[in-house]
Amino acid sequence: MSSIYLFNIASQRSHWLAVRQETVTGNIAHANTPGYAARDVQPFEAVLQSSHLAMATSDPAHVADTTPGPERVEATEEDDWQTYDSGNTVSIEKELVKAGEVNSAFALNNSVVKTFHRMLLASAKG
Repeated sequence: MSSIYLFNIASQRSHWLAVRQETVTGNIAHANTPGYAARDVQPFEAVLQSSHLAMATSDPAHVADTTPGPERVEATEEDDWQTYDSGNTVSIEKELVKAGEVNSAFALNNSVVKTFHRMLLASAKG
């Protein structure tokens, strides 16, 4: 039986979410520190792209995926948030939005893992 990578990916995403939440809380903690620049982590999609996962087949006669991948699109997000006179770039509102995104992503990640786990248990029971 081949390995199932979903649990590994979910574990990596949970770790990434924990690091992002830690970064957000650090930004909030330094909201009044003069000259502090707000930080964020690399998007998880970039982390996932660097792992080079490929689709595995159990039989050479299986049809390979020949569809072209999505075109690379670069999006720029303008930062409309305020920089204070002290040089501090932390915006509490922006950090709270990020914390909400982390919370939603963590809930979704856990739901996917629980559903996949139930599916594996159901298939094992027969």
